[in-house]
Amino acid sequence: MTAVPADATPNGAADGVAAASPASGAEPTRIGIIGGTGPAGAALAARLADIGCEITLGSRSKYRSMEVVDNIVDRWPDRHLRIHPGANSLAAAEPTVVIATPWDAAAITARDVAEHLRGKVVATMSNALARVDDEFVPLIPPRGSVAASVQATLPDSRVAAALQHVPATELGNLDEPVHGDILICSDHREATWHIAEIVDRMPGARALDCGNLSNATAIEAFTAVLMQLNTRYRTRVALRLVGLDHVPISVLGGGPSGTEAAQPAAETVPD
Repeated sequence: MTAVPADATPNGAADGVAAASPASGAEPTRIGIIGGTGPAGAALAARLADIGCEITLGSRSKYRSMEVVDNIVDRWPDRHLRIHPGANSLAAAEPTVVIATPWDAAAITARDVAEHLRGKVVATMSNALARVDDEFVPLIPPRGSVAASVQATLPDSRVAAALQHVPATELGNLDEPVHGDILICSDHREATWHIAEIVDRMPGARALDCGNLSNATAIEAFTAVLMQLNTRYRTRVALRLVGLDHVPISVLGGGPSGTEAAQPAAETVPD
């Protein structure tokens, strides 16, 4: 697992995926959120807009999108958030796209707007979970993960899994930082770097490169553990991995340098 330096620039980043820093004076990073009217999508829209991105919040109903955007702007009137309502097809037309639908609609929705997503970085953030009595149970989609299902649906896009472990309430509370590590995996290195660069702008968040998209199976399933902890201890936990603060990071090698890199331990940090 590789920590992505906040000031690093990915090698070989494709056209249209280089994110502009708000402080650089360049055009803001434009991001479309497909299915963005749910709690997770709306929270992400607010957080991304607060770090200087320009957001198109997509929905099957443009009127529902308008309602959610109005609610976000009304909640944070002094933040000057740039969030625009629109249909999912309009969100899919943005240079970078996040799919924030429920897990069982992610691949279907991606297929509906596939013509707009060719060649783009597409992030998925949903988890396949079910609640059985008092327990949260991870479900395994046919291709192993939601992200893998979306990648199979969008063979010409660069899909990354990210943001599975951040509670919507904390993500959408702009008065507080995002406490925790954001695990990112993709079969396309430039997609990992692009999403990591955006994540590292969020106060309190640290992006970690977790390798190929096959690891999305474990990342998505682990959400069930975090939700169970939330229920059992009546709190909200965030994931923070220890052992990475002083480990040299090899950007090109994809991991810590040296022959004996210790495996980091995981801890949960209450928000």
